[in-house]
Amino acid sequence: MKTVHLIQHTHWDREWYFTENDSRAVLYYFMADLLQRLEADESLGPFILDGQTVVLKDYFQIAPENRTRVQKLIDDGRLLIGPWYTQTDFLVVGAESITRNLLLGMADCNALGSRMPVGYVPDSFGQSAQLPMFLSQFAIDHAVIWRGWCEHDVANSEFRWRSADGSCVTTAVLPWGYGCAKWLPTDAQDAWQVLPTILQKQARFSTSAQILLPNGNDQSPYEFGVPAMLDALNAQQSEYRFVRSDFSRYFQALADAPLTEFEGELLSPKYMRIHRGIFSTRMDIKLANARLEQFVSQQLEPLLSVVWRLGLPYPQQAVNNIWREAMKSHAHDSIGGCNADRVNAMVKARLTSGQETASQLFELNMKMLAEGITARQQGKKIVVFNPLPHVRDAQVALTLYVPGSDFCIVDENGQPCRWQIVHEAQQDMSVIVQELSNSTTTVWYRKCDILLEAKALPACGYLTLYLRQDIAAGFSAPDDAISALENTWLRLSLDEGCLALIDKRSGKRWDDILRLVDGGDAGDTYNYSPPEDDWRVTSDGALTAAEWQRGTLADTLTLSVSIAAPQDKSARQQHLCNARLDVSMVIALDHQRPLLDVRITVDNKLHDHRLQVEIPTGVRELFHFADQPFGLIRRENRPQMLDLWQQEQWTEAPAALWPMQSMVMMHDRQHGMSVVTEGLREYEIPADKPDVLAITLLRSVGWLGLPNMPWRPGRASGMVLPSPDSQLPGLFHCHFALLPLHQGADSAFWQEIEHWRTPATGWLDSGWSRFKTNPHGHRFPTNFSLLNWQTPLHFSTLKKAQNGEALILRGWNPGAIATDKTFPVTTGGVEEVTLAEAPVFTCPSDVAPCAPVSWRITPAEKGDARA
Repeated sequence: MKTVHLIQHTHWDREWYFTENDSRAVLYYFMADLLQRLEADESLGPFILDGQTVVLKDYFQIAPENRTRVQKLIDDGRLLIGPWYTQTDFLVVGAESITRNLLLGMADCNALGSRMPVGYVPDSFGQSAQLPMFLSQFAIDHAVIWRGWCEHDVANSEFRWRSADGSCVTTAVLPWGYGCAKWLPTDAQDAWQVLPTILQKQARFSTSAQILLPNGNDQSPYEFGVPAMLDALNAQQSEYRFVRSDFSRYFQALADAPLTEFEGELLSPKYMRIHRGIFSTRMDIKLANARLEQFVSQQLEPLLSVVWRLGLPYPQQAVNNIWREAMKSHAHDSIGGCNADRVNAMVKARLTSGQETASQLFELNMKMLAEGITARQQGKKIVVFNPLPHVRDAQVALTLYVPGSDFCIVDENGQPCRWQIVHEAQQDMSVIVQELSNSTTTVWYRKCDILLEAKALPACGYLTLYLRQDIAAGFSAPDDAISALENTWLRLSLDEGCLALIDKRSGKRWDDILRLVDGGDAGDTYNYSPPEDDWRVTSDGALTAAEWQRGTLADTLTLSVSIAAPQDKSARQQHLCNARLDVSMVIALDHQRPLLDVRITVDNKLHDHRLQVEIPTGVRELFHFADQPFGLIRRENRPQMLDLWQQEQWTEAPAALWPMQSMVMMHDRQHGMSVVTEGLREYEIPADKPDVLAITLLRSVGWLGLPNMPWRPGRASGMVLPSPDSQLPGLFHCHFALLPLHQGADSAFWQEIEHWRTPATGWLDSGWSRFKTNPHGHRFPTNFSLLNWQTPLHFSTLKKAQNGEALILRGWNPGAIATDKTFPVTTGGVEEVTLAEAPVFTCPSDVAPCAPVSWRITPAEKGDARA
């Protein structure tokens, strides 16, 4: 006899083709019914609230009077909550976001008394290979998943899933989804007409006599009559024994079953679509999210940690609120951009609002920091902040407002620093400075966006420079003409409109680098779909202007490209170029670094198209590498399952469209090419160009969902609704870098990537401010380092601990081999902790690939500032 575990639940999308306002109104009545049913019949339950505490956070906003009722059901184990704050995406959002999602979800669970100890992931569009690691770090030993699994990955629907760092969780798949047993008849005879088919499908890949029967659906009301119906079936048949259960009881029953092991990601859309197009849908939202994640975790929180150590308050709740609001935009539909236009506007607004709050917190704390520093030179103070835990040289982007033609920047010894102007314009200061806003006289200054050379920046700290106005720079800027970008390592030339890059160390040459390719997109917000006749246009022959500029710190090449292109799907079918795609590309080569920095601006006036930039690698390998949350993953260039998907009638083609956090590379263990991006999340290995990395810049489509696409046959995903905003009209900006590999992915290579991804930040204490604050009375050193961590690990964050007066420092192993573990050097106590910020009792001496390391640092005495 097989045991069938009834899992009663709801799957709660906060937004999709409806808004969060809609779902909150539905939630009020859903919860009112659920509470009444559970309270009226104590035999009912447990009921799972979708594994995300935001459902209760939303509910308590509209029905705070019912908190006690909810609390009692949680205490009695009849309402199961957590462990997540929201049901996050795992392939598009960042590692710190996933960590904070569990951290804040656990905080909510602790406040309410308990948590469901299962990593329940019912609807994420594909499963990260790192999920077992995240769960293990939070002492969660079990996972329940749906999309992305098929028997070609792992033969059975129950298995032991291992991450590259060795973390392992017992995993169960819902092979037919969380809604496979929705809306069951409450009459036993009627239910028996449908249940055997459902149960046979559920048990098809099982190795045990335990079967999961998930009873619930999207925003669907509690099916309170189902348990009694199953009790009746227990008395009428002997093939199955139905039990009122939950995931913990299911895994307990599964404990002795022999399970196979699996390591890797699960991105197979055989039984359910994973929507590979969402990696590039609404790239404006993707970029806004990446910018917010990076800024909060690697700029704002480290700065707040430094000034907290110096004696200023840490606005922890404000930072948590930024994360919580961002996480509301991290669900699979929300961050995927596969929503109604109104919802996408709300998703983007939350991210924009978070960026505004984070930027203002950063601005105010830099202002307070500068206020407490006693100047050692004449001039206005410039505070340069380095979030990385090691000393570094950096070029710092900084905006200055100066009244005259000359200015000088000096260090604390009065020695001139080098800089170069990137962009200059006239600025009406009354728009910026509150004190001038009511003036009858316009005050014009030069607005200078500069690159500033900063040497020996303190680790996790700052130094102070000084701006002197109306004084000559103190160094000579080069004025010679150039016709190539060239430094010790690289040379970029332009020949008949085509770019060629040479690595001078090896002599490797890449032709047609940074070639733009624009093709049609007959898909929707879920999936890219090539038209039947995909007539592509390129940047070949489309160059209209090229400007070379020699600089003090970096040389630049500015290209203007105007591609004759089809306006829309119809014009592309006719091979009619009735519009233009205008693109500006600014390529910079630092005099002291072996990488190309690329900024692209697209004036998007086209519809139904996809724009990619092609990066040749010069490598013919079967595999490539990309980064994933806290790690690196190896992938096939061409998925083998492309040979099977149509024959086996998969729900979607396993196309060679892949997600990345920020980096993809192809190499032969010595030479090759890597691309590091600022928020671009999708790349492709073209079938006809297996040695090319095609980075998706933007994708323009006009429908939320469409049916019958070649790569996704059958019904529409989502709703067949127009989505004109997803065409992304107007200016679009993106930023990435090319870094050739010369000696494989060695430590120098990884450090260049880390320095590009995590820049130092400068702030000018101009004496003007949008907001007035009273003096805080603290005095700070002119240079300060909070700690030093000499490690090849990549910096993830420095933040205040969730609980207690301590800091959390985190890094992760970006490479494919283990590396030595080193302790940070700082005052106070240091102990290793998990992502959950709990003590680690068994500490290996090295750090495995794809593994994070977190340290809890308890200051000896807060405010004990040392230079």
